[in-house]
Amino acid sequence: MGREAEVHDVQPGDGVLGAQPGAVTLDSQPGGVALPAPIGVAAVVRRAGPRLVRDGFGPLAIFFAGWKLIGLTAGILMALAFGLTIFIHERRAGRPAAVVRLALLLVAIRAIVGFTSGSARVYLAQEIAIDVLLGSAVLASLRTRRPFASWFAEDVYPFPDEMRESETFTQAMRRVTLVWGAYFFARGLVRVVALLTLSTDRYALVIALTDAPFLIALLAWSVYHTSTVFRASDQWGAVMTAAEQPAGTPIAGG
Repeated sequence: MGREAEVHDVQPGDGVLGAQPGAVTLDSQPGGVALPAPIGVAAVVRRAGPRLVRDGFGPLAIFFAGWKLIGLTAGILMALAFGLTIFIHERRAGRPAAVVRLALLLVAIRAIVGFTSGSARVYLAQEIAIDVLLGSAVLASLRTRRPFASWFAEDVYPFPDEMRESETFTQAMRRVTLVWGAYFFARGLVRVVALLTLSTDRYALVIALTDAPFLIALLAWSVYHTSTVFRASDQWGAVMTAAEQPAGTPIAGG
């Protein structure tokens, strides 16, 4: 259609994740949609990946260290304290902290079962039940207007309201939700086999290997898939293209 959109610099720290110097937004018309930063896989993983691993795997790592170095009770209390500390930190930082909220709930459940059973193996075995519950909740959310992945999207990238309310966003989140649900069930199955065949220490190693590396890989894929869906959209393709241009470059609109 021949219209041109002006590209502006975004200052570092804008948005939930903050933007790198030279990141851009698109103001195609008054009140138009503005991206706070390009949706780059590497950039988003660098920013959100460590927090995801910390929130998802950190309490278990802290428990294992406390259990081995001091004792079971110390490990449980240390994991609970870690979860509370991270939650307070994220809220003070002004982040939505949806992942942290879920992680804190799981830490509390683990602590109750751990104190009740008095067994490190039972404490760690809960991960299987948690995977089944997570997988079930994730896949069940596909029947709602807000699939599971959309609940946590703002923790990863600050999508403008117009994009989050679009059908394109919902489509991307449904596919991402389906993949994460399958991951939780597959992870639970692997852990069942490990629990039945390995010692507690080796089972804990399996928990670690099926957690952090896959969380990072799935985060990277989720960002890639979501950006690809938006880029292929007639409605949002121009916005995505503009955000990837060097600052000050005129962008021809379609």
